[in-house]
Amino acid sequence: MSGPSLPVLAPIADGFDRRVTYLRVSLTDRCNYRCTYCMPEAGVDLVPRAEVLSIEELARVVGVLARAGVRRVRLTGGEPTVRHGLVDLVEKLAAIGLDDLAMTTNGHVLAELAAPLRRAGLSRLNVSIDTLDPVKFRQITRWGDLARVVAGVEAARAAGFRGTKINVVTLAGWNDDELPALARWAWERDAVPRFIEWMPMSGGAIFAPGTFFAAAEIRRRLADELGPLVPDEAGDLPGVGPARYHRLASDAAHRFGIISAVSEPFCDTCNRVRLSSTGQLHTCLARDEVIDLKAPLRAGLSDEELLDRVRAGVAAKVKSHDFSPTGCGGPRKHMVTIGG
Repeated sequence: MSGPSLPVLAPIADGFDRRVTYLRVSLTDRCNYRCTYCMPEAGVDLVPRAEVLSIEELARVVGVLARAGVRRVRLTGGEPTVRHGLVDLVEKLAAIGLDDLAMTTNGHVLAELAAPLRRAGLSRLNVSIDTLDPVKFRQITRWGDLARVVAGVEAARAAGFRGTKINVVTLAGWNDDELPALARWAWERDAVPRFIEWMPMSGGAIFAPGTFFAAAEIRRRLADELGPLVPDEAGDLPGVGPARYHRLASDAAHRFGIISAVSEPFCDTCNRVRLSSTGQLHTCLARDEVIDLKAPLRAGLSDEELLDRVRAGVAAKVKSHDFSPTGCGGPRKHMVTIGG
């Protein structure tokens, strides 16, 4: 992507010399699904729309951080496709000149949006599919329709998206027996499966005992059915995300990622911050401390003053988080409000 040439500012770094090059932007706390591992069945208290950053405010924050070294941006939710003005926002962000502009979606309306988003400048997609069983899919998502999501994946491929990631939150007793089948399904569509450990958000309130399935177990389950695995350190672009990649020893093209925030943390290489839809900057997914950017944005702070606020907050970032497979140590915030 190419964009306007602006003065490059000093990079944003924490006290452990970890530089921020990756920003995840939550566009809304609203979602058209109610996934059991993400939010309570009744949903969460939604913020008033007046508290949500406008398209212009979101684009301004991204533009400021891009000048200070953020090169990769991922749009999340809630569910980002329910945000009014999504295509317009993608056009504005693509014009900044980022190295990568991606989006994570549940895929429910992707069949309609894939082509417009591609034309607007979106680089890549992650689509959540936790099971290939339509009944089980409905149970996990509460409101989801597997056929619609599969149609969305096919539409994305037709629109020119390549290397789409298929995100699978792995739950013991729910879908751990499907991991090899999900991997094969993704590979058949030139997609990359990524298996994600369930993280104890919401103060552990929705974390069900006995459902945690660790990264080592994921690798073992895949190796037992698909054959020996080897690390694939070159399997992704540096700094794109937190997944660690493996591939089949017999086929370099068949690779998969695992996000193991609980059992095998990756805090030492963290290069991410997260912006909520209400303008709160989160320096760690697993902690509740935030930096308010909305109030200064609306008070008329300059770009430099805004960036100083970001620098001060990131400088105070802790070294690591405290997720536990028992559900303890997680933050009070809900995954649906910050987008992972």
